[in-house]
Amino acid sequence: MSTKYSVGQMNQLGDGLEAAGYGVDDVTKLRSPEILLQFLLVLQGLATVVRANFKLALTAIFSPVEFIGLGWSVWKGPVDGNGVEGDEECVTEPDIVDFEQIVLETHLQGDDTSVHGEEKMRRARASKNRQLGGKAFLALWNNWRACKAAGKPEDSILEKLRKAKKIGNVVYFFGLTLRDSDGARCVLCLCFNVGGWGWDYDWLGNHWHASGPSVALASVESKS
Repeated sequence: MSTKYSVGQMNQLGDGLEAAGYGVDDVTKLRSPEILLQFLLVLQGLATVVRANFKLALTAIFSPVEFIGLGWSVWKGPVDGNGVEGDEECVTEPDIVDFEQIVLETHLQGDDTSVHGEEKMRRARASKNRQLGGKAFLALWNNWRACKAAGKPEDSILEKLRKAKKIGNVVYFFGLTLRDSDGARCVLCLCFNVGGWGWDYDWLGNHWHASGPSVALASVESKS
């Protein structure tokens, strides 16, 4: 079977992509002969689409002291305690995460426009979805830094997720509660700005809106 196609056929395919709602910049890239040919080959059954890999191994353990600085630790014990005695407040995370399967949770209910951080944490831990914490945060951050250092930040999982509109410009990790040097309770976040991705933290004494979702793995039992 011939795999030669005319310029007219390729342009027709490009017109169809534009009519389907693709942006001008995207269509310009898609109109390149190489990419349009691949589309045609897929349609003819002569090629297959290779899916992007969204999986990361969660091999590194997050250390507040090493990552942030002296005086920081994982919160221990009850919410109303001093945070230095008892069990660490963190969830058990899987060894490998397919970040294509994540869900973003605002934990807003009813007519809520915002939720206090401690109530959001309570709802997060009560959710059927599996919260992600320090190990997932560190895996995504290290992956971003490695791809950026290699000159290919677009290959990072964070950028793949953002460009696929699976995440926005900020995600929080409610699977791990930190104690800062002043004894306040905090959670980690990854945030995108002009220079690329960065990291930060926020106090659970604050309020969260819909623009500050936490990330979790979807439960097959959950419909949210």
